[in-house]
Amino acid sequence: MTTARSPLRVLKQQARRIAAALKQASRGEKITNDPGRKIEAALSRSSVTFGVVMDDKILKFEMTWETIRETSERGIAEYILNQMREKRETIN
Repeated sequence: MTTARSPLRVLKQQARRIAAALKQASRGEKITNDPGRKIEAALSRSSVTFGVVMDDKILKFEMTWETIRETSERGIAEYILNQMREKRETIN
């Protein structure tokens, strides 16, 4: 398990794995780690909801498949990583 203060390399690795699975699913490829085929079932809906469980918090994400298709894997990973590290985007 990780926390917001876990080593950056560990958090990046987790965020990249999640982003890779989402992009893989959005392209219609088979997901090897899909217990209960929940990701596959989510493809029939317009969006997917997924969670990241950490020692100090639980993050819940909802993303449309359209957004996942239009965003790069790196962009999705960075978004997830920022949430894991509690970095919020602010508009000035």
